[in-house]
Amino acid sequence: MPVNPHLYPDNWNSLALEVKEAAQWQCQCCGKKCYKPGSRPNNLTRSEWTADILQVHHKNHDTEDNRLSNLLSVCAACHLNLHRGRYSSVSEGQLSLW
Repeated sequence: MPVNPHLYPDNWNSLALEVKEAAQWQCQCCGKKCYKPGSRPNNLTRSEWTADILQVHHKNHDTEDNRLSNLLSVCAACHLNLHRGRYSSVSEGQLSLW
C-alpha cells in the first residue's frame, strides 16, 4: 500500500493486482519478469529482490485517475525513469514497494 493512502482509492491494492496480473507480472516498459508475492527465492538479499518487485505507474501522473487504461505495470527502475525530468518530484509513497 502506498505511504499516503489518501492519494489512492480504497481499492488500490486490487486495482494494482489486476494491472500486474494483466501484464503477466512483467514490466510493460522493459519486459523484465518480476516476482509475484510469495514467489521470490529465499536466498536473495533485500536489495536483490526489491529491484524485481512490480509497481504500478499512472501514465498521466494523476493518482486520482485510476482507470485501468491509465495504469502501467513497471519494474522499480523503469518507474524511477518515468518520473525523471519534468516529473522528478516523486511524492512519498509513489514508488513504495508495498
